Amino acid sequence: MEIRVRRTGMLRVAALPALANGFLPRFAGHFLTERPNLNFALVGVISPIVIDWVVNLQCDLGFAEAPMAHSGLPTIRMPVLPRVAIMPEGHRLCSKTVLRPRDFECETFISLTPGSVSRYLIDDVFAKHSVRRDLRIETTLSEIMCGMVSSGLGVSICDPFTAREFVSRGVVSKRFVPHIDFEFAAVFPPQRGPSAVAEEFVAAFAEHVRANAEGDATF
Repeated sequence: MEIRVRRTGMLRVAALPALANGFLPRFAGHFLTERPNLNFALVGVISPIVIDWVVNLQCDLGFAEAPMAHSGLPTIRMPVLPRVAIMPEGHRLCSKTVLRPRDFECETFISLTPGSVSRYLIDDVFAKHSVRRDLRIETTLSEIMCGMVSSGLGVSICDPFTAREFVSRGVVSKRFVPHIDFEFAAVFPPQRGPSAVAEEFVAAFAEHVRANAEGDATF
């Protein structure tokens, strides 16, 4: 009976764009193949909206950047992955295996907008190493940032999920040290515990992330 319940019903998921722009939909496709009677909805929105939708029961499960996790929400931390350096094909930094802050001295750097978790963490690393970057270009989403990098506008530091989507679209990804961790979590409505299928989805997705991190240089 329990197995049948987990493979039927409805699962509504809201996820931050870094996951929703490719990696999570591909995983969902595999997950649903074994559950043909499970109705599924996936929406990509920024982390504050993910939290709002979970709190207001507009979805059964959310994936949000970890610092955004609401203290009143049941939360499961997901595997932590390092952000990566990205640059357009043919850029001088493509010849390096590992990039460090000093490699970005005076480079045109495409940033996420001020106030975001990513912007704070990345700026902090470069400030600690006294590296000056040309910060005249910024945007709200990592997918837009990668599009700008692919067009040759500049370089950046990006979450590994979005970077992965652009490696065949004119973007080169490299390891960056020191690591700037990309942390996200699964969050559930506080009014009720996670459903069996939601727990199964999260557990399987966490394992999928780990498996890809171990076998993919982009991560």
